[in-house]
Amino acid sequence: MNDAVRWQDIARGVTRVEAKTVLFVTGAVKSGTTWTQLWLDRHPQIACRGEGYFFNKFAGALQTLCREASDMIEQQNQHKGEKLPEFPRMDLPVVQYLLRQSVLSCLSLYGGGDDITVVGEKTPSTILTLDTVFDLFPDARVLNVVRDGRDVCISAWHDNLRKAPDAFKQLYPTFGTFLPDIAQIWVNHQVPALNAAEKWPGQLRQIQYEDLLTTPHETVAATFDWLGVDSGPDLVAACLGATDFRKLADGRRPGEEDTDSFFRKGTAGQWRDVMTEEQQRVFWEIAGAAMTAQGYSR
Repeated sequence: MNDAVRWQDIARGVTRVEAKTVLFVTGAVKSGTTWTQLWLDRHPQIACRGEGYFFNKFAGALQTLCREASDMIEQQNQHKGEKLPEFPRMDLPVVQYLLRQSVLSCLSLYGGGDDITVVGEKTPSTILTLDTVFDLFPDARVLNVVRDGRDVCISAWHDNLRKAPDAFKQLYPTFGTFLPDIAQIWVNHQVPALNAAEKWPGQLRQIQYEDLLTTPHETVAATFDWLGVDSGPDLVAACLGATDFRKLADGRRPGEEDTDSFFRKGTAGQWRDVMTEEQQRVFWEIAGAAMTAQGYSR
């Protein structure tokens, strides 16, 4: 953050952000949320960054801090006796207000410009906390990116090997040992998304990673329409062109694998060449219902 930014600047920025559409990009790990964040951010009316971890790590830490402060306040209230008025505790409404203002403060640091009408933040696991999201931001939009869970398992396996191979292989010596846990993680991210699609039908939109590969212009244009920003074909093409896999992957074409890159391969259907019949069976036993509900077949 710029050291010249003062809290007064942030306060003014929060006021500006409150007048804009707040967007949260979510999805299971390795589902294309980073790519989505990037093409959203290329739109001149959208600012989208990641990852703030607002509604899981920060919210939990904030709640713990307020609970500890409230315990101290309560002790002091009791020591003072009945003749003195009590100081209020930092209960849930205070925590919620502080969390909302914290989110808005961070969004204001990059989304307060006059040309920006949509301010977005991408943390995949926000999908697990939608009740909190919509309690604090009743008018927010949530864009959930869905990818075939079998490809997610493979991509997550390679990503963990890339980041911390020794520690990861101690936990999961083989892909087969990793598969049940990552399959369940994928399911855990789909269930709240499916429920939210019914509970907040106009505010939660799901797009599929596979559609971004096969019909990118139509998928991105429809997303821009949903957000109420310019969806002209030239602009859509510019956003997609600036975030093309070959640019993100230093010139590699989709399908040209680099296991040391965050953008490893950029294709769909990898599971067909990688997963054994037994691994497919194990995956489907865990995730079959969620896969079917999200439109995927065995």
